[in-house]
Amino acid sequence: MLLFQSVHIFMFLLLICNSKITVNGINRKELLISESAKMDLMQLDMELIGNLERYAEQVEDKVAKLQRIVQELRQPLEAAKGKEEEYLGNPLHSFPLIRHMYQDWRYIEEFMNKTVGEEQIDFLRKKLPELPWQADTEEATVDMIRMAETYGAKPWEMAQGLIDNVAFNTTLSALDCFEIAKMYFKWGYFVEAHHWLVNTKSLLYTEYSASYEVLGLNEKDVALLQARCLMELDLKKEAKDVLLAHPELAENSTNLLNQFEAIPYRAVDSSLFLTEDYKRLCRSSFSPKPSRLHCRYNSTTSPFLILAPLKMEEISLEPYIVVYHDILPDKDIMQLIILAEPQLKETKVFKKHGATRASEHTSLGTFLPFKDMDPSGEPLLDRLTQRMRDITGIKLSDRYNFIKYGFGAHYSSHYDYFNASNSDTEGRGDRIATVIFYLNDAPFGGATVFPRLNIKIPAERGKVLFWYNMNGETHHVDPNTLHAACPVIYGSKLAMAAWIHEWEDVHPTHIPRKINK
Repeated sequence: MLLFQSVHIFMFLLLICNSKITVNGINRKELLISESAKMDLMQLDMELIGNLERYAEQVEDKVAKLQRIVQELRQPLEAAKGKEEEYLGNPLHSFPLIRHMYQDWRYIEEFMNKTVGEEQIDFLRKKLPELPWQADTEEATVDMIRMAETYGAKPWEMAQGLIDNVAFNTTLSALDCFEIAKMYFKWGYFVEAHHWLVNTKSLLYTEYSASYEVLGLNEKDVALLQARCLMELDLKKEAKDVLLAHPELAENSTNLLNQFEAIPYRAVDSSLFLTEDYKRLCRSSFSPKPSRLHCRYNSTTSPFLILAPLKMEEISLEPYIVVYHDILPDKDIMQLIILAEPQLKETKVFKKHGATRASEHTSLGTFLPFKDMDPSGEPLLDRLTQRMRDITGIKLSDRYNFIKYGFGAHYSSHYDYFNASNSDTEGRGDRIATVIFYLNDAPFGGATVFPRLNIKIPAERGKVLFWYNMNGETHHVDPNTLHAACPVIYGSKLAMAAWIHEWEDVHPTHIPRKINK
């Protein structure tokens, strides 16, 4: 028994700690970000549920036939009860008994062995490759943890659909909570893992059904992991109490605790790195202090603005950050979305050796214009380019990065400048300034924050955010431009970014205001 328990623990922890699937070189749908991919997944789930229902109907039909056979076979035995000798003295009773015992049970054995629902089993087997991979589930779990950590949501709050003081009409199951607990344990966050395990057990007691065991969750696994967490927190007595409370673990509780103590857990160092400033700024409870700067109409950056000044809100002078309101009309936004969405792919981040996929930026994106783009999109991009020149006073290339952030998607704290040579800076210099167009409202999460400046910019449709990454005269990089995109809690966030490089041409008579005091 002890050997079995040891093997069980080993396999269980191995599953938690080493559950990785290599996905390099294989195209897979971005299930967390792409609405179409999630819709396809929901449609497949409906098909599989219907398939399971048909399988259950066939099983029920077989069970019903077996129950009828049981009733028919039991009738003569009931009739003979208490008078068996007299009953068997009648040849019309003894003959059917002999025939039945010789013949019927062979057919019944054949019927019992006959597999039902083979068509449904084959359908499920064929559909299994279309289901999310383990890597997809891990990524979704990490996004849930990122939202919990960023917005300070407790396990019991998230399980009831409460995130950042907003109540969503949804709940998490015991299976969901257990998955989150396992990821916390994997990273060595034992306090958080224990809290989620307590929530898992609470849900098991209130909503427990036999289906959980079929779906791979039982109280013994929860108790084992909870005891392991408590041991790692040096709470041996509490860990023993957890084991003693479970009938299958109580007998070997001392040996199990000794094993945990002898082999300390080695955490996998892949957890989130969220600064306190970042989390504070992202939360709805953050209230920025009134700025001594002001809102005004900008009519000086280009001649066009004399006739149609821009509504400008100064956010910071050093570094220079401004927000322009009501820049993009709805028809342009819709045309941009129609152009870009079919081209969206997994976003990559520029690093030392080029663009690569990175956990710090989880979104879909594409660059506009792209090869074979519908010619009708060219006038739109020309208008955007001109609008950018009106805002910045700088003549820049007309290349835009369209970005879509879905459930839990974010961009951790980073700089837009490189301060190094790479394929993006070669021939045109570093990114001296950044422009972000917000294409929809993201009321729950998705804000742009500057942790070192205590600045938060909500994502609101039609708004444009502009800032300098470098000093306008010396071209020294400004570390205070560190910024991030908060996780999206609900819906999606659509944005478009463009970067102005050091060696872009500047209008000789319309240079932007000096950004130094």
